[in-house]
Formats: sequence, C-alpha cells, structure tokens
Amino acid sequence: MAQFHETLPFLVLPFLACVVIAALHCYMGLHVLRRGVVFVDIALAQWAALGAAVALWVAPHVAPHHVHPSDQSPQTTLTNVTQDLEAELQAIVQQQTVPQTPAKSAQGEHDHYYQLQYAFSLGFALLGAVILSIGRFRERVVPHEAVIGILFVVAASFSVLILSKAPHGHEKIEAMLIGSILFVTPGQLARMTVLYLGLGIIHFLLKRHFLFISEDVEAAERSGYRVHWWDILFFATFALMVTESVALAGVLVVFSYLIIPAACARLLVEGFGKQLLVAWGIALGVTFIGLLVSALADLPSGATIVTGLGLAFLLVAIFHKLQGTR
Repeated sequence: MAQFHETLPFLVLPFLACVVIAALHCYMGLHVLRRGVVFVDIALAQWAALGAAVALWVAPHVAPHHVHPSDQSPQTTLTNVTQDLEAELQAIVQQQTVPQTPAKSAQGEHDHYYQLQYAFSLGFALLGAVILSIGRFRERVVPHEAVIGILFVVAASFSVLILSKAPHGHEKIEAMLIGSILFVTPGQLARMTVLYLGLGIIHFLLKRHFLFISEDVEAAERSGYRVHWWDILFFATFALMVTESVALAGVLVVFSYLIIPAACARLLVEGFGKQLLVAWGIALGVTFIGLLVSALADLPSGATIVTGLGLAFLLVAIFHKLQGTR
C-alpha cells in the first residue's frame, strides 16, 4: 500500500491524457457507429503505427545513433515508471560532475527521432484517410467496411514485417498495440490538448453537416452535398486525431476509447447529446478505475483500461437485454 501511495502522483498525467483522448474519441465514435464504419479508427491508427514503424526503419540512415524509448522501457507498468525515475535522478546527480555535451547530443537525437516518427505517422494516416474517402463506392458493390478491413490488415501485416527485422521487435509491436500512456510528458499532453481543441472546434462549427452525412449519406447526396470532399475532411481530422493518440496509448486503447463508450451509450440512451455525455462518463470512470487497478496490481495500464472497457460493455449489454425482456 505504501508503494501505491508513492506511485499515485505519477498517475495524474496519464489520467489527464486519457481524459483528453476520450473527450474527442467518444464524440467521433458516435459518428462512426452512425456511419457503419466501426473499424475506421483502428485502421487509421494502424496506418499511423505503420508510419512509426517505417520511421524506425529509416531512422538509422538519418540518425545512426538515434535513441528510441522502447529500447529503455518495453513494458508500461508502474514498477518500470518508478525505476526509470530513480535512474534519471541518479543520472542527474552523476552529471553534475561530468560534461553535459553527450547528454545534450543524445537528447537531440531523441527529439529528432520523435519528429521523424510523427511526420511519418501523420503522412501514412493522411494517406489512409484519402484512400478511405475514395473507397466509399457510390454503387455499394464493395461495402465501405470491407475497404477499411483491407486497409487495416495490410497496414498491420506490413508493420509486423518491418518490426520483425528491428532490434527488440517484439517489444515494439507490444508498444504499438497497448502504447505507453504512463510515460506521457507535460509537453506531449499540452500538444495533444491544443490539437484536440482545434479539431473539436472544427467539428463544432461543422457538426450539422457531419451529423447529416453520418445519419443518412444518401439523403445528403440528394441534398447536393459533395460527400466525397466532406469525407476527406472528416477522415483527415480522424487521421490527425489518431496520429497523436496512438503514439501515446497504442492501437488497441485508441480503438477501445472510440467504439466501446459510444456503443454503451447507444444501448442506454437516445439522442446524440445524451449519448455523448454517457459515453464520456463511462470512459472517464473506467479509466480512473483501470489506472488504480494497474497501480495496485502492477499491470500494464493500456491493457487494463481496454479490459475494463470490455467489462463495462458486457455489463451494459446484459442490462439492455434485461430491460428488453420486461
């Protein structure tokens, strides 16, 4: 219990990061369920992860001595967090008597790698968004969900091929799936918050148009909407969203925040506004409990949150069934 109280302060930033992620993902999830493109988030998240994998492959040619965080912390448990903090404190003490140039050089390479990773992740996610918008065939011969599935499985397979040849490839694949939310920094949280606020403003200003297309795309086409261009804008904001979140939380956590709270909300209440409030409540409640459980049991935080969201959906589904039998 003493260890739990010591590590509890380190949960504040991860919880705030999850709050920011859930705030926009729950909203987008309600749109996704209405559009019937459930796996769009995991597909674009996987394309962002593919971009990160390609950056990892390209990085040695650009910065031969780049620093990659997954080489230092393959699992995101609270034990690793506290151990890393202790190591950093010892390093600070030792560096007081040694030149600072090597440390600055390593930090510069570390920052350069993250810039490269973000650029590749965003580029691949935007490419996936363009393909998704093109893949909505007017004659419906190939369902849009099929195109999304193809994009996901190709990106996932390509990522595995690249990472299979990388040092510590197994750990990197694990990090790609469940992320490293416990290691979020104040700078990363601030950057994500600013980006999500900007995306939220865009969707608030255009909410009527996005919701109309999500509710009935055929009616939107008859009303003169250029659905193709609206889809490009919608999926482009999606790509920006998942590029930022997947780097911190991983593909599975990002997908879970998008779909599970929204699915629970649709089973419980009607109306977009009410569903959004319920989805936020479920996401934040499960996140808080999940982080506490991960702290007490020293479990990977991402996997714990995903499991908690899955259990929440099971309980809501049972409740919905019982209500239907009355």
